[in-house]
Amino acid sequence: LVVFQESKVSRALIDKDAIYSAEGGGAITNSNLVIGTIQPYAGEYGISKNPESFAVYGYQKYFSDKNNNAILRLSADGITEISGYGMIDFFRDTLISIDNNNAEGYVIGGYDVHNSQYVVSMQRNPVLQPDSTNFSTLSFDESVKGWVSFFTYQPEQIFSLRNVFYTAKDGGLFKHYVSRTPAGNNIPRGSFYGVSNQSSISF
Repeated sequence: LVVFQESKVSRALIDKDAIYSAEGGGAITNSNLVIGTIQPYAGEYGISKNPESFAVYGYQKYFSDKNNNAILRLSADGITEISGYGMIDFFRDTLISIDNNNAEGYVIGGYDVHNSQYVVSMQRNPVLQPDSTNFSTLSFDESVKGWVSFFTYQPEQIFSLRNVFYTAKDGGLFKHYVSRTPAGNNIPRGSFYGVSNQSSISF
């Protein structure tokens, strides 16, 4: 069991417990406890108040810690601050800016199984600030250990299902990486939620 709190991430065994010797070795034993001893991961990171940023694929779990201006990955080697891969200033400034006028912003995350990337969208609160266009959506690729793309869409939900990547917006479901509508009409590249946008490449 992995436990995410505002300022801590911990793990615990289910129906078992760990007994540690004086030498530091551990042994797992059966227990009548439902949840065994809770052991925190190294680092003073948590999920703040943004559980919507959580995404999981395989052994890797992604989430944000807005209180520490960080995007994180939890894997077998513990917690890694992936926002530090060349983007530490960007995430620091962006995560601070999405909270405004007592309106807490959102950090919406999901895993794009089509491209094997973690996608995160940092947005000001659209309910309390309905005219807000202040958002940043971008993706992290494990194969290059870096942030590879910015996107022009502002999703409300992000998820994958059976190797297809979806986002939700205004109560509608949007399927990504398709070139034609069910009626056979072409969908231009860079078109999200019926709005076309220019694309560019930066080196």
